[in-house]
Amino acid sequence: MAREIRFELNDDQFEEMSEIKEEQGRTWAGLFVAGVRELEGSGSSGERLDGLKHDWNKDQRVFPEPGNDRVGSFKAGWTKAENGEEFGPRALEGLSWHNLGWRLGMMFDDTPTDLKQELYQWCVEQQKETQKEGEE
Repeated sequence: MAREIRFELNDDQFEEMSEIKEEQGRTWAGLFVAGVRELEGSGSSGERLDGLKHDWNKDQRVFPEPGNDRVGSFKAGWTKAENGEEFGPRALEGLSWHNLGWRLGMMFDDTPTDLKQELYQWCVEQQKETQKEGEE
């Protein structure tokens, strides 16, 4: 059974929450639930692993080339996970280097930079192998 909750916000609160909602790709209900979980202290990484699921047909990653910023985007996503930032369902629907870093950061939390680099390289190789299998 679905329930409806209604409440009023002043203009400043509405604008601030709207920005957060859009940045995280959340619905209003998702934003509310995330806030409640945070207040309960139940925003643990274990409960946020729903973001690991995605639609493989929406894989947005491009193959990295030497000197590009893909690894930087991957590490930036990881840092967001370490800082407790949430990605909403829309942001996690597809797969990008940024949200892949976040997904791994949610699982492994604080990790040495060289290990992040190693995991990134593994992901690149895995992507290449997956691409080859799909072409056969």
